[in-house]
Amino acid sequence: MLKININKIDINNKNFYNIIKNLNNFRNKNYIKVENYIKNIIYNIKNFKDKSLKFYLKNLESNIIKDIKEIELKKTDLEKSFYKLDNETRFMLEVSKNRIEKFHREQKKNFINNWKIIENDGNIMGQKYNKINRMGFYIPAGKALYPSSVFMNIIPAKISNIENITVCSPKIEKKNNLINAALFLCGLEKMYSIGGIPAIASMGYGNKIIEKVDKICGPGNIYVSISKKLFFGKLGIDIIAGPSEITIITDGKNSIKSTIMDIFSQSEHDKLSQSIVICDNNNFINDLELNIKKYLPFLYRKKILYNSIINNIILIKVNNINDSFNILNYISPEHLVISLKNSLEFFKNIENSGSIFLGKKICESLGDYSLGSNHIIPTNKNCNYSSPLGINDFYKNLNFLKTTNKSFKKLFNLTLKFSKCENLYSHGESLIFHK
Repeated sequence: MLKININKIDINNKNFYNIIKNLNNFRNKNYIKVENYIKNIIYNIKNFKDKSLKFYLKNLESNIIKDIKEIELKKTDLEKSFYKLDNETRFMLEVSKNRIEKFHREQKKNFINNWKIIENDGNIMGQKYNKINRMGFYIPAGKALYPSSVFMNIIPAKISNIENITVCSPKIEKKNNLINAALFLCGLEKMYSIGGIPAIASMGYGNKIIEKVDKICGPGNIYVSISKKLFFGKLGIDIIAGPSEITIITDGKNSIKSTIMDIFSQSEHDKLSQSIVICDNNNFINDLELNIKKYLPFLYRKKILYNSIINNIILIKVNNINDSFNILNYISPEHLVISLKNSLEFFKNIENSGSIFLGKKICESLGDYSLGSNHIIPTNKNCNYSSPLGINDFYKNLNFLKTTNKSFKKLFNLTLKFSKCENLYSHGESLIFHK
């Protein structure tokens, strides 16, 4: 059994929230360290263009090219990848794609509605939804392949009728490239084999073959997340999705093994991934700790799991399950598993989380692949103010206004008064000359 220390905290500790905050700050320190490194690469790609891009492709991805055009894969390349797959794998991709489409089509029906108000005096006010013109998507790849992230990005964009789509993903040498196959299933015409910081910079500034985009979406590691953050303001981004997070609420009446594997399913993503368990049963927490140490040496990706668990797992003992509400709304986890018999009732009091899994017969893995909801979700407490990727990310709303002579006269004095109160006298003059 491994001799490692696992963070355990009791809610009765007077420094409880400070300890939680400090554990979260440990992850944030990594962002500060790499930001200047990323800025330098982005600056070089902006100013030295293709020459710089080829340099970083060689040194960061071992991708040696003579001409930048070599990173472009055509539809025929994507198609070949799809038909190289066995029937079972193709069926898996198709079913997953269909379920994700079903979720997002329903989302569109309940979100995108133009509207207007026509007042008695003839004023017209309303909103019109317009799609964003040019979208860029990042699909992570490297130690693992993520065809699921292809579906989560491209399907809602296609349902939103986005026509100009740019996709970047690191070059993969594997023969059966699942990412390319998923892109073909989504109807993409091409993609670019470029990853990390150079990919975000290429979509952000454009180059000889990649057009500048209006917005970048998609998950990635710390380098991708900070690169997107640095471009925000020059273009739109979806969210700053950092290392994965899961919080599990349990009364200790479910299986130790299923809880452990829920933890491992997120910890295996990244050494900075965070797993939190909140429970009112001290014996369950102690058993959980022992069994984590027992099973960890026998898992795939154990080096990543080991680092993640040493630094970023927290087992929290509460006096009562209802004590969890304030903790949860403070943590604002990306994924929340409510492993309780009365999970629906408990859910009603949750304010901040990205994706919530209700009951004892569900696990977060279903949300990653096959249930249909989007798995690109804010992390690092950003669920306080933002949402999972969805149809709304591909639209912008335009306000429109129209007045009549009657309504203009009705609002004239009020508006003139307001402009004087704010010392914006040209606003008032504009009114007078339209009278």
